Amino acid sequence: MKEYLALFVIIAVFLYLTYTIASLPGSDGLPGNGGYISDEVWYVTSARNILHDFFKTPANSPYYTTTLDCLTNESRIVKEYVNINAVTVTGNVKCYIRRGFPYPDKEGILSYYNFEHPPLAKYVIGLMEAIHDEPLFWRIPSMVLGAATLILVFLSARRVTGNLWALAATALMIFDNTFRAMSGIAMLDIYLAFFTALLVYLHLSGRLLGVGTALGLAASVKYSGVFPLFGLAYLYGRRGVWGFVAVFLMAMSVFTLVNMPIAGQLGIQRWVHEILAAISWHTTSRPPGPIASNPLDWLCMHNSFALYTSPDIYASGTPAYLVALVYALYKRDDVSILYLSTYGGYWLVYLLGNHTLYSFYTTHFSPLAHILIARLLSDIARRK
Repeated sequence: MKEYLALFVIIAVFLYLTYTIASLPGSDGLPGNGGYISDEVWYVTSARNILHDFFKTPANSPYYTTTLDCLTNESRIVKEYVNINAVTVTGNVKCYIRRGFPYPDKEGILSYYNFEHPPLAKYVIGLMEAIHDEPLFWRIPSMVLGAATLILVFLSARRVTGNLWALAATALMIFDNTFRAMSGIAMLDIYLAFFTALLVYLHLSGRLLGVGTALGLAASVKYSGVFPLFGLAYLYGRRGVWGFVAVFLMAMSVFTLVNMPIAGQLGIQRWVHEILAAISWHTTSRPPGPIASNPLDWLCMHNSFALYTSPDIYASGTPAYLVALVYALYKRDDVSILYLSTYGGYWLVYLLGNHTLYSFYTTHFSPLAHILIARLLSDIARRK
């Protein structure tokens, strides 16, 4: 009972800290009021566009982004754009392009779907926009998934260590600047972290089809969600090919099912083309922009991505990544293999030619690193 009370306290502290991030005003939304944080400008807006164009549902909002010829005497302009041939208004309009919170002033944003990444997280964000299209609502799923990931880390670490060290590792996640920050922002990586943590928990529980389902869901958030597949191939391959085949087929089925609303309207040919284009995009360096980093930088907490300024919030990570990596190379148990596989996947992308990686990608493998930290602490305690 005491361990659950301690876990509750950890989760409560974590949610308070993530709420302080989620309640930041952001920018490029309503003039003089709230707006978007970091890359929310791409994910939140593409979610709104998918909601409108693929699910035929407008966001629930008093704001309309439209053209001047659609205005009426009751329309009140609240935002004008430089890079978009439109205005955002409240009040009655004769027609509109999009209903929802004012868009960031980005060229082409009104028809942007973010096909560089699969759609699952954008479905969730779009659902929140259908309920109420305001910044805090976009970020609620991230906060919930961040807390749920901590619970999965505790449950997984308890399986390999015990309550004390599982609690210690879970508490350490509060000090992971990247994981904590991404749990308060409507971006994709916290969804990826949750499904990867779920995969590890289900693997340790011996639930083969559950592992495949979690892998398929992770891959439906970002294509990097497939990185644990290399480790799973090794782990299941030692026991016979059919276990890995079952995981792979389940993952493919889940991925296809999640993508059906997109593929159904685009057509299979264009959908496949978009996937191939995304793979090409992910293995090619992009033009200069935010501070890029390589996977070695992440271990040394160098070249951190700036998520917000004033207050300054950086995706600066934690020393736990490096400690866990060294321990994983020594231990080489199941969680170690999955950690090495997931982290190594980013090195593969880097070596294939994409040198514009960002430090917030570490959100993906932070749960695995902290499960390993629990095992390390337990090993140290037993040797004393």
